[in-house]
Amino acid sequence: MAKVKIVAALIGLLMLVLTLAYYYLGGFNPINTRLTDCNPINLIGVDFIGVPQDKEIGEHFQMVEEARKDSPLHTIYYKEPEGKRDTLHVFIGYESKIKEEGLRKPWIKLPLSCSRAIVARLEMSRFVMPGPEKAKDAIRLFAKEKGLELEGVFIDKIISSDCVEVWAPVKQ
Repeated sequence: MAKVKIVAALIGLLMLVLTLAYYYLGGFNPINTRLTDCNPINLIGVDFIGVPQDKEIGEHFQMVEEARKDSPLHTIYYKEPEGKRDTLHVFIGYESKIKEEGLRKPWIKLPLSCSRAIVARLEMSRFVMPGPEKAKDAIRLFAKEKGLELEGVFIDKIISSDCVEVWAPVKQ
């Protein structure tokens, strides 16, 4: 009987420690959504179509990381894989304030029109950050509540390892 009480107390203590760690890492922080005005977004980056295990995707991320300097990393997932062998289609890039001319392959320009967008801001450790569908669902719910129609593209703006914004341009 005493062993059962000790085990129960240890399990309770472990649950308390895990809950406090989750809280400390920002796991209970809400996904904040807002409507904002925006200008056209001019992205420069690389397009990747393949499986997530392909080493080429890591090389693309590294190339963009080196080129972006202080600009946040942007990703647009056109097709997310359901399993690790399914096809992934993602754009990896950064916002360029200058007009880049003469880009060499695999670099491309991706201009996106934007006059208004719904922004979902996630501020929490990457260890407890929710999956992308949760942020997209928060944006869709916000759009529905405000009677807005989305363009259909979700732009992940990775500001830091603990802060991500998901931008969803609104139809005019």
